[in-house]
Amino acid sequence: MKVKITKNIAEANLITHDGKFHPDDVFSTMFLSKIIENPIVYRASVKDVPKKYNGIMYDIGFGKFDHHGPDARYRENSKIKYCSFGLLWEEYGHEYLKSLNPADENVLFDKIVEKLIKQIDGIDNGLFPQIEAEYKLLDLDSIIDMFNRNWNDPLENDDNFLIAINVAELIFDRIIKKENSNIIATQLAEEKIDDVRDNILILDRYIPYLDAVFNSKKDNAKNIKIVIYPSNRGGYDIKPMTISRESKELLINFPKSYRGMHGEELAELSGIKTARFVHASGFLASADNIEDAILLAQKALENKE
Repeated sequence: MKVKITKNIAEANLITHDGKFHPDDVFSTMFLSKIIENPIVYRASVKDVPKKYNGIMYDIGFGKFDHHGPDARYRENSKIKYCSFGLLWEEYGHEYLKSLNPADENVLFDKIVEKLIKQIDGIDNGLFPQIEAEYKLLDLDSIIDMFNRNWNDPLENDDNFLIAINVAELIFDRIIKKENSNIIATQLAEEKIDDVRDNILILDRYIPYLDAVFNSKKDNAKNIKIVIYPSNRGGYDIKPMTISRESKELLINFPKSYRGMHGEELAELSGIKTARFVHASGFLASADNIEDAILLAQKALENKE
């Protein structure tokens, strides 16, 4: 990515605000640099904003891609206003995704909104998450803010802005890649749902499967209580389903006497020769071969505790 910052507004094809930067103007600039040639940014103060401008102006100026004016738009059925990045994504996101040839353009578009843009929407419009924890969360706003100048640094902040853009690009590109990968996985897992027998979904390799199971309209999806797939450590992992996509509560569990056991003790207790271990909480177990993995899964399915 090559973004140039200019002090001459006449040569700029992009205008945003100067001073302290935030995820909104940083991610907006990063995204625009992917869809226009030779991006040249002028970081303007309020008094410098031109009344007429042929380039793209965002996060300043009360225009199409600003969210500070009285006519700022809210997301449908939400208290959250669009941030400038959200407005730019709505305008140019589909066009950009088409150039990447994703597995499902519309699904990926919405995933980026949910996983990234709504967070920037909320924070930039003063809606901060209420998180109860005994530690400070390093959220996206905090990460980008780390690249702003410190109080005792030189007043110039443009170089820091460029560094933050590079960080934003790494995050954005990775989210695109990961979510597209997850969409492909969901499509593959959806196909496997047809083969479910005895409440067990068996995968040929590990793929993210939760979206497929919880969102599928197939009747078989409702019957899935436990999943088996090859482990990257060898053998097979066995994972009970949770009661919902967001919950950690297991739909079924292994017998209490199995939980926390491993090796020969577990094999002797369960009568399953290659049973390796059952996690103390019961969310994961493993066995050396598929036959024993199925037997261990059946123990969880039969458990009435």
